[in-house]
Amino acid sequence: MNPTIIEKKVLTEAGADVVAAAAEAEAKARGVAPVIAVVDENGILITLRRPDDAQVASVNVGIDKARTAAIFRRPSKDFEDQTFHGRVAALALHGAVALQGGVPLVYGGQVVGAIGVSGASSADEDSELAMIGAKAAGSFTEDADGSAGVFYADGNKVAARFQTGGLLQNVPQYKIDAGRRERAGEVEFHTWETDIMYVLDGTATVVTGGEMVDKRQVAPGEYRAPSVRGGTTHQLSRGDVLAIPNGVPHWFQEVNGPLLYYVVKVIQPH
Repeated sequence: MNPTIIEKKVLTEAGADVVAAAAEAEAKARGVAPVIAVVDENGILITLRRPDDAQVASVNVGIDKARTAAIFRRPSKDFEDQTFHGRVAALALHGAVALQGGVPLVYGGQVVGAIGVSGASSADEDSELAMIGAKAAGSFTEDADGSAGVFYADGNKVAARFQTGGLLQNVPQYKIDAGRRERAGEVEFHTWETDIMYVLDGTATVVTGGEMVDKRQVAPGEYRAPSVRGGTTHQLSRGDVLAIPNGVPHWFQEVNGPLLYYVVKVIQPH
């Protein structure tokens, strides 16, 4: 019989950091400080987030939850549910902890690792944060070295993109957006992206900073809100440049459109 070799997806340190950072960003937004552990498919620890305010006991518990989800290829909550419904034999399974908060990381139909969260305000919140981290696996790429080559777009392509607005380039290090706005929008908050804007045409009122009202998460590290309290008001017009660091809310409060503007989004490693 000839030897058989199969190809498998492998979770890298960079991928584990993406998952951990997504859960961490949401935990900070909620004002909780859990331990967050990410392991490979065999349950071996890759990265750990341990906030200063985290309870010490949560370090090993978080790792145990992640390992359980990885080696059994299912959420650790499954085992908690089994014991709750009387199947106490689940407590005897080698390598399993019957505590919710561990979720597998699935990419390309394969379990490539798992995330475990321990020490939030409740067991349910542990699970919620772990699931948010696990969803970040949808952003994984298989680029060999993560590098970006030279980008070029001819004038016709750029002009066509500005008709509707949209991305011209999207690579791990940065994005280039042909921005087009015809009306006000929601407040935006990017955990990892710095926006550098250059106005081509039109005018707008933009508010930066302040406190987001009724903030909600729309994607890992991305938040939206209907308005802000306070902040600084900027009047944008043709030729203006506005740079908004990651972590600063910003709101196109009023747009006299169409507003056409380039946006270069510089992505902070995470």
